[in-house]
Amino acid sequence: MLLSRTAGAVLMAVAMDIAPQQTTAELFDDAVLHTVQLFINSRDLTILRQRFGENIYMPADIVIDGTRVRNVAVRVRGTASRNPTKMGLRVDFNFYTPGQRFRGLESIVLDNLYQDSSNIREMLAMNVFRRMGEPAPREAFCRMSINNQYQGLYGLVEEIVPEFAAGVTGEADGFLFEYHNSFPYRGEDLGPGFDLYKMLFEPRSHELETDEQLYGPIRDLFHDMNEPDDAVWLERMTPRLDLPQFMRSVGIEAALAEMDGVLGFFGMNNFYLHRSAVTGQQRIFIWDRDFAMSFLDLSVVRGLVDYPIFGRAFANSELRTAYLDAAENVARMIADNDWLESEVNRLAALIDTATREDPKKPFTNEFFDQEIAFLREFARFRPAFLMDEIARVR
Repeated sequence: MLLSRTAGAVLMAVAMDIAPQQTTAELFDDAVLHTVQLFINSRDLTILRQRFGENIYMPADIVIDGTRVRNVAVRVRGTASRNPTKMGLRVDFNFYTPGQRFRGLESIVLDNLYQDSSNIREMLAMNVFRRMGEPAPREAFCRMSINNQYQGLYGLVEEIVPEFAAGVTGEADGFLFEYHNSFPYRGEDLGPGFDLYKMLFEPRSHELETDEQLYGPIRDLFHDMNEPDDAVWLERMTPRLDLPQFMRSVGIEAALAEMDGVLGFFGMNNFYLHRSAVTGQQRIFIWDRDFAMSFLDLSVVRGLVDYPIFGRAFANSELRTAYLDAAENVARMIADNDWLESEVNRLAALIDTATREDPKKPFTNEFFDQEIAFLREFARFRPAFLMDEIARVR
């Protein structure tokens, strides 16, 4: 019997236990509390817990909203959030089965939500970034179990991979780096060598290129960033970095009172750096916003001049305007029809039972309630505070 192309695809999907015509939009539907079940050999699970600080992969099956994907690879992930009790996980669908995808994705992150007692800060922040026109990973919530034992509420998070960057930039062959907060770093010139930059920037594409090809442009970026001649600073930096995009992104971050972002309290953190293979210009993608909305009255210019790039860029009238406009637009958007408070209420209701039943969360249900109440207060207080401060700064 001859099969049409469509029928053949359906039968292949059924054979792989993957439902046909499912989309990433369905996977990251944040109006749904999804279910994720992980099935892994008990010995392998023990190894993952015992060696949680290592990036070792183990084979497993995963069932997402009833759809099984066999023979995936899982490893523990995270930095400060790494722990053996409620493990954050990276799931690689094609590690053992080349070409295997789930809803078009090669991998996905299962975020253990370990550092945010409200569980919803990152989701709220990513939604704000996207509404402001800045690309950000899509996310949804799920109830997660391992070998039929409930592990608690998790986030389903889209990973920033070359395909993500290509979808944003339209360029398939760019250079993508994940930033690691290996030591407190604020963008100083680290000298002519590559060793320190290699500690900070892990390549996520072009991994086999030479150090010069990978890190030369990064070294040059931070060298030029710190050159003392203000008269030519903008001219030198523009080919290196998309400065308007950078200032818009950190302006949104500042409006959200983020303490652990690109311009964090303890150095740069939680972003990816992308470099065009065509123009050589670089830009950032934000990532991991568990500490957003942690302060009601955090200034949008608090100490940021300590960062060489911010102080120099803020001195330029057009870039200062881009930064302040981004922060002001956030203030207007989150206040419009009480959007942010409505989102806090919607997401809190969605995850309430799953959070309270979470046996591995590192906080009490009472503290969860307090954090949700704080976010409601943030939504009411922050817009007016921002508008007043921005008017004074302008």
